Amino acid sequence: MRRNLSELEQRLILLLRRNSRMSIVDIASELGTSRLTAKKAMDSIISSGRIKKFTISIADEEKDMVLIYTDNLDNIPGNIILERFSLIDGTYMVILYYEDLIKIKGANIKRVEIATSRESYENMNRAENLHCDYCRKEIKDNPISVEIRGKTYYVCCPNCERDLKKRGELIMEEN
Repeated sequence: MRRNLSELEQRLILLLRRNSRMSIVDIASELGTSRLTAKKAMDSIISSGRIKKFTISIADEEKDMVLIYTDNLDNIPGNIILERFSLIDGTYMVILYYEDLIKIKGANIKRVEIATSRESYENMNRAENLHCDYCRKEIKDNPISVEIRGKTYYVCCPNCERDLKKRGELIMEEN
């Protein structure tokens, strides 16, 4: 059964999407919680299976890939597959390195596309129960992130973004 994430867990996931190597101390500071609270939230989302893995992305490995569309994975060695998507029509899209194409023999390939690069983006569309750090309304669409003094805040609209930035500037002037 899929449980809803708390707002703290949502914010933690957003932080980890930006930098999965953050320490618990840094996460707690960014979230404005104690280290113990941050650790409990991290343990909760890991034990529930919401976070499947932590990984790194190397720039050189993001180049020269192929996207293969097939209806059968039997003749594609699993050790060369970078990513696999099961499509709604029962077929598959598989991503692998260009040089590994030669290792596929006898596969029923429907289409091959060559990709010159791959870029990942912070997909914040799935954030649920996230509230604006300025007006506290629930954020219905994509949150807007605002960096102030090394912390990330999430707001619901351009007006809140502008006002939060002004508040941040005033605080910085006072210090």
